[in-house]
Amino acid sequence: MDAATLAVRLDYRRHRISHALSAVLIVIVLVSSLALPAVHAQASTINSAEPTTELPGIPLATPVTIHPRLISAYAALLAAAMLSLLYLYRGRSFVVYWIGSWLLVAAGLGIVARSYSDPTLSSVLTGLALLFTVSAAAVMRLSVESVAQHSVRWDGRRITAMSAAALWFLVAPFAVPLSTVVLTGTLATAGLLAWSGVGYLQLARQARSAGALVMGLGLTLIASSHLMATAMSVFMEFGTGQRLSAVTVITTLFVALGMHILVFEDMTDELRLANRRLAGANEEVRRLAITDALTGCHNRRFFDEVERRELERHRRYGTPLSVVFIDVNHFKRLNDSLGHDRGDAVLWMIGNLLKGQVRQSDYAIRWGGDEFLLLLSCGLEEAKTKATNLKAAFEQERVGATLPAYLGISVGVAPVSPEEGLRAAIREADSQMYGDKISESSV
Repeated sequence: MDAATLAVRLDYRRHRISHALSAVLIVIVLVSSLALPAVHAQASTINSAEPTTELPGIPLATPVTIHPRLISAYAALLAAAMLSLLYLYRGRSFVVYWIGSWLLVAAGLGIVARSYSDPTLSSVLTGLALLFTVSAAAVMRLSVESVAQHSVRWDGRRITAMSAAALWFLVAPFAVPLSTVVLTGTLATAGLLAWSGVGYLQLARQARSAGALVMGLGLTLIASSHLMATAMSVFMEFGTGQRLSAVTVITTLFVALGMHILVFEDMTDELRLANRRLAGANEEVRRLAITDALTGCHNRRFFDEVERRELERHRRYGTPLSVVFIDVNHFKRLNDSLGHDRGDAVLWMIGNLLKGQVRQSDYAIRWGGDEFLLLLSCGLEEAKTKATNLKAAFEQERVGATLPAYLGISVGVAPVSPEEGLRAAIREADSQMYGDKISESSV
């Protein structure tokens, strides 16, 4: 995508930002309206068993019970809403997977945020919450592949694995102890998160991405905390569950931060790539602007650019500089007798011949029509020798191309004087070229 297309996309999505904000606000209002009854119903009243000292005119505060899982569920919904807003600016598939992962986490936490009086219903909903949690970890793994490949192929193996997981967590609570279902769900979630973390760490090493590094470390730490919680619940009876939950919440915030960093890094990489392409396109446009399309030599525009620079170099370092002026003899006669296509072929042949005769520090310029100019970093005698060799090489090419015998080139050579400049040397070489043309005509 070039810079212009990116600008159009960003501008288009910016116009849709107001609609997206409205949708996000509506979601937040709905979520808040659903949360308030739950919080109000579970709010604790004043503890009458403890004596309280009432101050005149100052009402006592009513304590409210805080539910970490419920708050975490709303935080996951908020993260999904922020990523949805970010998707307007960066329509990448991995952002969609992140949004889906946060929504699944919110659904799982919302289910287990309250207790249920019916044991069967509690077991079924616990299995459903574990299914959402494992699915969120699996979707996070898919996001790793989407970042690297920009797409994910949904083959039969993945669909079979997801179907088997759904069947296990929805049916197993009726057949096996619930603790076994919880253990398998926790281990599966830890394994998938660790797999995702390793994938993001590899991506960080390959792409030098700070966002991928933060996400990889965060997901690996969350997976470790899941494994530690499982081990402590099975082999130990330490009261460290709240500490591990706090670590998980803090690490999850860093994962969300890493997601935003990765999105902006991806956007920056595309802008950097677009700038490189734009710079390459500008360089190509400049090359075309200073190059003669027919012969491949430089044109007069290029000469105007380098004239002052070459003259300053000649004056400052005292390097020799000479010009060779070339004109094709009887070129109009060739066009009239053999056609302009044959004349263009002759000009193309001369252009290749000139480019093959000059060094990297020299310039071959099509001055106009059938006139050419060589700007050589050498003295007068060496320039004359090169002009003689050029005439001989053209004669050889003419015979090989079966061109008419009257066709030839006339050359004129002149040194560049630091005081008089390039234009005076070109006029002198032009005059020398006409003298050579007259001498050729008299032969």
